[in-house]
Amino acid sequence: MQRIYVYTNRVKRSLQVKAQLMEMLRKAGFVLSKNEPDLILVVGGDGTMLSAIRTLDHLNVPFLGVNTGSLGFLPGILPSEIEILPKLLSEETYYTEKYPTLEVKAKSLSGKEYTSYCFNEVLVKQHQPRLLEILIYLNGKPFNYYTGDGLIVSTPIGTTGYAIWTGGAAIESTLEAYQITPIHPNDNRINRPLKHSLIMPLSTKIELKVVRPQYRSVLAAVDGIYMTEEYLTDLTIRISDRPVSILRAHDTTYFDLFRNKIVDKNIYRYLENPDENR
Repeated sequence: MQRIYVYTNRVKRSLQVKAQLMEMLRKAGFVLSKNEPDLILVVGGDGTMLSAIRTLDHLNVPFLGVNTGSLGFLPGILPSEIEILPKLLSEETYYTEKYPTLEVKAKSLSGKEYTSYCFNEVLVKQHQPRLLEILIYLNGKPFNYYTGDGLIVSTPIGTTGYAIWTGGAAIESTLEAYQITPIHPNDNRINRPLKHSLIMPLSTKIELKVVRPQYRSVLAAVDGIYMTEEYLTDLTIRISDRPVSILRAHDTTYFDLFRNKIVDKNIYRYLENPDENR
């Protein structure tokens, strides 16, 4: 890899690390350019990684994150380790993980159609404080008349985002599956909405049809960004042909990440040395 584009947020710490990185990479002979890069080097946290992926995934090159954020589930290297980058990249001794993305197509009340791509999750909710009513079809067949506060459709890596804190499952990132998670379903004597997360093969096509859309105000956000400010009538969600490759400096398993970043947030030392911490 010779051409690198450095993408960052505007946080002071990130800008400091970016300046260090650019000086180091130039001295090592790398070309720093947004024009036809071989790698996107992202300085920031998970939000900055998502922003970079959302903005630049059309370039079809891998991403490597330097974590200056708090959680850091996606970035693959710490600021204290950046001195290894020139050798890591020139000798290609990094580890590559490929993640699926979802294609999201939506139609608005005005008849306009929108397309977006999801790395983490699609959130479907009403703008007004009332129940969402939506028909769920799986692979073209009726599945559920859903009523509730909303729905989250998550990729495997995205299940550790909004979905897991809403009661959804965490899906190991290499499994060829994704998940639909209800948000506060309204179960009553007339209607039986989906009440628990449903894990489906990646080949599954989800269609969502808003009930009486002209009387509702349904919006969809893809990785935290609204697809449109127009209210929607229909959504179709399926696996896309645009996977995203993320590089890591270390051979870290999904379970290591999940334990360190989600379960105990680096308190694992108490598990490894129980006698020393009594």
